[in-house]
Amino acid sequence: MKTYNPHYHIIVPTKEVDDILVKEWLIQWRPVPKTIYRYKYTIPSAQKISKVTSLEHSLIETIKYGSKIFTEPDLKMKSKLPVKPMIYAYALDNILVAMKRKRIFERFGFNLPKQPPVKRASKLIVNFETWVFPSDESDWINPETGESLTGYLQPIELSYLLNECISTEYH
Repeated sequence: MKTYNPHYHIIVPTKEVDDILVKEWLIQWRPVPKTIYRYKYTIPSAQKISKVTSLEHSLIETIKYGSKIFTEPDLKMKSKLPVKPMIYAYALDNILVAMKRKRIFERFGFNLPKQPPVKRASKLIVNFETWVFPSDESDWINPETGESLTGYLQPIELSYLLNECISTEYH
């Protein structure tokens, strides 16, 4: 169905804290009477709990969901054929609108000591160049000289993703 669901990725200090969080999550999304599903949005078996064996890997897995852009078209399809990655713009926009002004990453622990402010000098620039970013280019271009700002050449794979793998349909 190409759907998405709200969920958390949390690193906690103990199994006891983990058990409490899962219990509260299941209460929050509690059973709904007279539906074909026992739970409206989640079931206990869908809760993945794993011990941190690599802090770096666990942090990457936790942080990557802050703005997950790519989604496999059908997670249940076990085909050996290559599956085209898709960017579901409508779903991503829905997620970003729902998360607007919400903190998705929370720090905890200690506060660093305050640092003195750094004095910065301002300078009025009178001799400057104009740069534009044409939609068919992958770099800023000086319209007077035709020079590119960075010389960046977009990889073929990125061009393919941007031109062929974005769905703006409502699912």
